[in-house]
Amino acid sequence: MAFWTLYRREAGSYFISPVAYVVFFATAIGIGSYFNFVFNYFNDFGIRQYTVLQACVNTFFFWLTLMVQVPIITMRVFSEEFKMGTIEMLLTAPVEEWEVVLSKFFGALTFFVTLWIPLLFNLVLLSTFSNPHVPIFWKPTGNTFLLVLLIGTFYVSIGVFTSVLTKNQIIAAILSFALIFLTFSISFIPFLNVTGNVRDLLGYFSALEQMDTFSKGVFDSRPVIFYLSATVFLLLLTQRLLEARRLKS
Repeated sequence: MAFWTLYRREAGSYFISPVAYVVFFATAIGIGSYFNFVFNYFNDFGIRQYTVLQACVNTFFFWLTLMVQVPIITMRVFSEEFKMGTIEMLLTAPVEEWEVVLSKFFGALTFFVTLWIPLLFNLVLLSTFSNPHVPIFWKPTGNTFLLVLLIGTFYVSIGVFTSVLTKNQIIAAILSFALIFLTFSISFIPFLNVTGNVRDLLGYFSALEQMDTFSKGVFDSRPVIFYLSATVFLLLLTQRLLEARRLKS
């Protein structure tokens, strides 16, 4: 099947790219440093009502990292193909547009998941070597990483979509960051002077409230439906734009 061949090509390209390794090590160092800071802070002040993971994923550092890393890893997805002129070869090959879009999407998503492995690694190290022992609460941990995956899936689909709009990688990254930041900004609306059903509706789209809920170990199916639906919509839109490009050429 052409999809698997294209997927292996796309996923493999991230692990031979110098930029990808810079992003990976920068993320790993940033996560490790902040994780260590939060742990020491909790330990020094005797904070017990929150877990270290819960504190890490509900801070400005976490969201900024998420919003910056996705445009960097997705800006080249289609833009580089357009710039190098290889997109014409790809579109004239015996492959469907949806196979191209999905292979690039899942290739980027695979690398995105890799970027957040250090956070889980830090949790395991903390639980293994701490004295007294700090247990890993698997339900809130699993819910937290599930939501990170869902949000990452949505953000990556935004990055893939913006990359198909231009052959300039920088413009693609800026557009991606702008759209991601715009969707994330909805999270602040429920904190304004809004009450009743309107606040409940806006809270449904609030990534901050979703993360607060999931990191406490409470599963809510609504964010799952929202992020998967939005991802499918953006990938379908990307596929249509790519199909239009093929017909134009």
